[in-house]
Amino acid sequence: MNTSIKTFLTVGLCCFLAACASTPKSVVEGAQKVMGDPTSIQYSANGMNAFFGQALSAGKEWPRRQLTSYTRTINYAQKSSSEQLNFAQPTFPSQQQNAEVNGDKAWNVGANGAPVAQPANAEARQLQIWLTPHGFLKSALQATDATLTKAADGSSVIAFTAMGKYKLTGTIDSANMVTKVETTIADPVLGDTPLVATYSDYKDYNGVKFPTKIVQTQGGHEVWDILVTAVQINPPADLPVPAPVQAATAPPVAVQTTKLADGVWFLSGGSHHSLVVNLKDYIAVVEAPLSEERSMAVIAEAKRLVPNKPIKYVISTHHHFDHSGGLRTYVAEGATVVTHDSNRGFFEKTFQAPASMAPDALSKTPKSATIQGVTDKEKFELTDGKQTIDVYSTPGDTHTDEMLVVYLPASKILVEADSYSPNDPNAKPSPVPPNAMNLYNNIQRLKLNVATIAPIHGRGAVPYAEFLTFVGKR
Repeated sequence: MNTSIKTFLTVGLCCFLAACASTPKSVVEGAQKVMGDPTSIQYSANGMNAFFGQALSAGKEWPRRQLTSYTRTINYAQKSSSEQLNFAQPTFPSQQQNAEVNGDKAWNVGANGAPVAQPANAEARQLQIWLTPHGFLKSALQATDATLTKAADGSSVIAFTAMGKYKLTGTIDSANMVTKVETTIADPVLGDTPLVATYSDYKDYNGVKFPTKIVQTQGGHEVWDILVTAVQINPPADLPVPAPVQAATAPPVAVQTTKLADGVWFLSGGSHHSLVVNLKDYIAVVEAPLSEERSMAVIAEAKRLVPNKPIKYVISTHHHFDHSGGLRTYVAEGATVVTHDSNRGFFEKTFQAPASMAPDALSKTPKSATIQGVTDKEKFELTDGKQTIDVYSTPGDTHTDEMLVVYLPASKILVEADSYSPNDPNAKPSPVPPNAMNLYNNIQRLKLNVATIAPIHGRGAVPYAEFLTFVGKR
């Protein structure tokens, strides 16, 4: 046999046998040997963290917030992580943020140093540990269901189940570097949502390889884009759980009802509020915030207040996810969604999105959504001859391009979100927040005779005179 042919066949056979001999474990161990296996790691960076779910226009990218500093410390054995963020500009909830997790306990550290329990965030923060390159490798070695496939470019793709529910898929290139880790998470607006982290520009830090460029997308848009400036390998990283956090549990959903007028109730009891309005043949609800759990509680209270009537309409002030997280529940209820007309395509898509990670009422009993758009040029009105609900667009808001307000002429009640969130009755800010002034200007433009403001945030319904004091008009 020709020598060159024999060599070719021999090399090809060796490569085939090597490929056959590869297992998920051997590939992961090979990557771990090259990348290193730290017990803890701390890295600092600068760049951007975006505000997920708060796009200026529905379907667009998340607002980018520049970081002046960022430090993250991970203890893999302890399953703990500490993140410290400092933003260049004031941002919600504060310009300086500190997010912690240890196992199933999560908390934030306020400006005064006091821990604030965040039990609902523990799982998401825990997942972020296993999305890191070294965290992925450690988790893959513990998995009992890991699989190995080869990508077209020769990269190895390892997939397994983490935390009992998340399918993690990681790409390991020919240099044995983890270049991408992805999974799917649940979101009350988007349903099953892709979460993808990509890693590049690795450097050596005392024998451990770590990426200096990290980009993460959530729901198709970037939430992180950072450049790593420093890395410490195996730093002290014990993160004890504060005593107040140890016993903390997620508070039950509470709905507190205040009657504002005949057939009008203000439903509070949390960070976001709703309004229930009784019309002759049906119920209308203003705002479906946060989650299905919150919406279920509001729907139950609405039906208690107004028995034997369907909820025919739900009015959404704007698409931001903390304000629309419960809309799918109302679609399952058969309600028409009233929203700014620019949101129509976005909601048509999200109401059809699968929700297998956290099945909700709409995924269990799928229904076609009915959407009523409100334009900038004309109001939308619901009326039974006695009770009337007018819905207006308020252009000029910098929080979102599609803000709506709801006005009840009979009781002179105005419902608004985010422009004005009353807490201190004597507050006179200087300068006046631009969106509060924009709300005032739109009230004047629309010639609304407001007596009471029922805000989606804040301590509750307040006299209009208090708002006038706030904006310096009284």
